[in-house]
Formats: sequence, C-alpha cells, structure tokens
Amino acid sequence: MILKDLLPAERVTALHEAYAIEYGDIGCRSTGNHIMEVGDKRLMITLGVSGIFAAPEILAHPVALSIVSPLLGNDFILGSYVAVTSMAGAKAQRLHTDLEGLFGDDELDASVPPYSITLVIPLVGLNQVTGSTRFFPGTHRDPEAISVPDGIAPDLDPGDAILFDSRISHGGMANRSTAPRPIVYCTYHRAWYRDISNFRGRPAMRINQADLEAMDTNHRSLVDWTQSEHD
Repeated sequence: MILKDLLPAERVTALHEAYAIEYGDIGCRSTGNHIMEVGDKRLMITLGVSGIFAAPEILAHPVALSIVSPLLGNDFILGSYVAVTSMAGAKAQRLHTDLEGLFGDDELDASVPPYSITLVIPLVGLNQVTGSTRFFPGTHRDPEAISVPDGIAPDLDPGDAILFDSRISHGGMANRSTAPRPIVYCTYHRAWYRDISNFRGRPAMRINQADLEAMDTNHRSLVDWTQSEHD
C-alpha cells in the first residue's frame, strides 16, 4: 500500500540530514552488532530511538497505525527500527522475504493472519536512477504465485511511504546514482512475535532509559518491550 505524502517533504529532509550526520560514514565503519550486510554495498543499520529518530510521526504516524492496528491488534509493538542503505553502485538485491515462516511449512505459514507489517520511509526520492524496491503482491499468501511477472516498483517522492506485509517477496533495485539510498523501516509486530530471523544476537532497535522515559505513554508502549527483555 502506497501512502502518498504521509510526511511533509521538509520533515524527511531533516531526517535525511540527521541520518547523514549520524551514519554518513557508515560504509567506512561497518562494524558492530547494529550493522549487518544485506547485499552488495547494502547495509542494515539498527537505528537509535533518540532525537528526530524518536519523533512520533516517524515511529507512530497516526495514518499508518490506523491501518496497522486492525491487522495486528491494539497491543501491537514496534518490533524493529532500522535503515537499509544501498551505497552508490549497489547491485539489485535478491528476491526475499523479511521473515522466516512461523512453522516452516509454506502452506501453513501463508494461511495465518498478518503478524508483521512494515512501514517503509525513503529518505530520498526513489526512481529509475536511485532505485526503488520491487514487490510481488500476493506472495505472502502463496510464495509461488507471482501474479505480476516483473513485480511492482513504485517511484516515490520524499514524504511518500509504503506499508506491506513482511511476508511479501521483494528486493531492492540497483542504485545507479552517485549517492547512498537510505530507507527507514519501522516494522510492527503482534505483541507476542519477535524477529529472530534478522535480530538473533543483535538489537532490533537502540534506546536508552532516558529516551524511553521522555516518550509519552502511548508511544512508549510500542518500544518498552526492549527494556523488559534486556533486563
């Protein structure tokens, strides 16, 4: 689902500027358990929930959450918070899903209701030069049933976003530009689910007690599971 103009373009620009200050040299210091290679010249960075990265309209946009809540239940959580950055010249990513199935049985896994929904917020425009993400609708219900042979790879302007079931097959396209392509991923889970496919032994987000306590109660409930499970 494409959410046009979810955020003001200037807000995304500010987020991009903050990202560049914090992570602009990430390609030169790609070490630590919060950074993982996920393809050619492509890094997944676990974000810190602080400053502009803790802004409610990023973590908990009311429009996005109004869609997520009926799908995941009112007690859903923010299960992971990352940026996937494709460096200049990165090749296309292999087709994949973001999660392993719950039961290891494709038919059974496809039959269960959603338990993980991802909000995609590009920090730059996505087009034929910077590259988009190619999605294959319907594959969360049948991994072999690719109804659109070439998939759907929408161009997006800064401020646009995408919501998708994390089981949908997809892959990042090549970055033919001369600059990195950072994209923020807010992935919401049913309260009982934890993503051990991607975050076994690594943080799904980074937040300290002071930043947690600075959040209002409603937004804190999305992330306070990280503290109780790390105590």
